[in-house]
Amino acid sequence: MSVKRLVAKRKLQRKCIYCETGFKKGDVYYKQRHIYDCERKIIAAYEYLICPKCKWQKESNNKRFDEFKKVCRHPSEFEKTEYGYIPGECVMEPKYSYCGLCGEILIGGR
Repeated sequence: MSVKRLVAKRKLQRKCIYCETGFKKGDVYYKQRHIYDCERKIIAAYEYLICPKCKWQKESNNKRFDEFKKVCRHPSEFEKTEYGYIPGECVMEPKYSYCGLCGEILIGGR
């Protein structure tokens, strides 16, 4: 995943994927490119345009979420259980519990 900072040389037909903002000549935008290598030797690439405001908001949200993960107290009402199949059986059993807010795996449960 790579993000490039670009300046529009003309009005662009595509819009920001998050807020549907258009880009006129001289506007700054970011191009995000995803490249996938499939099993059958097929390479798929997707490009998205992002406006500076949405890019900043996304980076800010990710930064705040990382800070929240450090201080999450894992409240019991948000505790979730992941289930998995027993090998050789058609029955599921609980594998582990995790916090639904931060995603951390809880050892021992509550």
